[in-house]
Amino acid sequence: MEGEVKKIRVLEIIGDASLFGGAVSFLSLVKGLNKERFRVFCICPPGPLFLRLQKIPEVESKAVVMRSGFDLQAVKEIRRIVDGFAPDIVHTHGTRGGWLGRLACIMERDYAPQVIYTEHLWTEEYKLDNPLNHFLQLSGLYFLELFTNCTVAVSQAVADFLIRHNICRAEKVVVIYNGVKAPKISEIKKDKGKEKVIGFVGSLTKRKGVNYLLQAVAELKEGVRLVLVGDGPEKERLLALTKRLKIDKMVSFEGLVDDPFQYYPTFDIYVQPSLDEAFGIATLEAMASGRPVIASWVGGLGELLGVSSDKIAKQDWKKTYLLAPYGLVVPPANPKALAEAMRRLLKDEELAMKLGEKARKRAKEFSAERMVSETENLYLALAD
Repeated sequence: MEGEVKKIRVLEIIGDASLFGGAVSFLSLVKGLNKERFRVFCICPPGPLFLRLQKIPEVESKAVVMRSGFDLQAVKEIRRIVDGFAPDIVHTHGTRGGWLGRLACIMERDYAPQVIYTEHLWTEEYKLDNPLNHFLQLSGLYFLELFTNCTVAVSQAVADFLIRHNICRAEKVVVIYNGVKAPKISEIKKDKGKEKVIGFVGSLTKRKGVNYLLQAVAELKEGVRLVLVGDGPEKERLLALTKRLKIDKMVSFEGLVDDPFQYYPTFDIYVQPSLDEAFGIATLEAMASGRPVIASWVGGLGELLGVSSDKIAKQDWKKTYLLAPYGLVVPPANPKALAEAMRRLLKDEELAMKLGEKARKRAKEFSAERMVSETENLYLALAD
């Protein structure tokens, strides 16, 4: 029709099928994009995320099995979709989606889509167990950057890493923080009880440092209950650890859940004991729910809690934990520090309440609406 605005075609690609971390931001982005300005097509592996995508009005989606970052069959399938959909913008998310999606765009064709990559993983603290694999991964990021128009970093920590290691030129990097939609205030209710509840939400992997949280809870002895929401390859080891520490009666493994927001209001304290964290979606969700937060000072977590290295004196790190503007921060892999921080908030209910309210206000600065708006502006700038 005459006067009708032509929609910008956006192909969103992610290699994560879960509903944790970067996949949560991916889902929020796809839901929030203005469908009157953008025609959206999504590619992801079969799983919970794909099922959610299928329910979003005016969004096309295709499940593609992605066995690894070198899955040539997946590259061919994505390439077919790219040719058929003819996107103006290809936005790839995360390591696997970034590798496969960008490899699929390296080809001759009559048009060249603008390619965006969002880095959800790499910071200074992130390390692969195999040094050779670590080197190859970074080399791959450097190579694929040659075919990328813009790289989005989900925190300043991620941006600093990419620039410092010469993976990206500074002028090609933009920081767009992840965002979450705040729960309604009426949803935030805390059950009254004698036990104090400490909570964690996320995948049960080594990177999340849950073993250190278990050791810290063991130091608290009695009067607390730990609730772990999520699943992953470390679950059996963590179950065995609770028995060795004799805290198995104090720890509840809730497994995967559709809506973690139902759990946050039941926590007296939320703890994020990660060894590395590009951003910290679960931490932000807990803050949005008004929970006082204790987090490792790694990656983007310090940014969420309002602390940066240039504002901390060296002598401050002689303490087991630091009181940041929006929560407590602790050194990673330090059960003693975690235990001391938890004791502080468990004993000082007034401080815990104040930090919870400040965290809720802070979370509004990291809204899903802001993330979507900044991403839309990036799409419009690249498509112009």
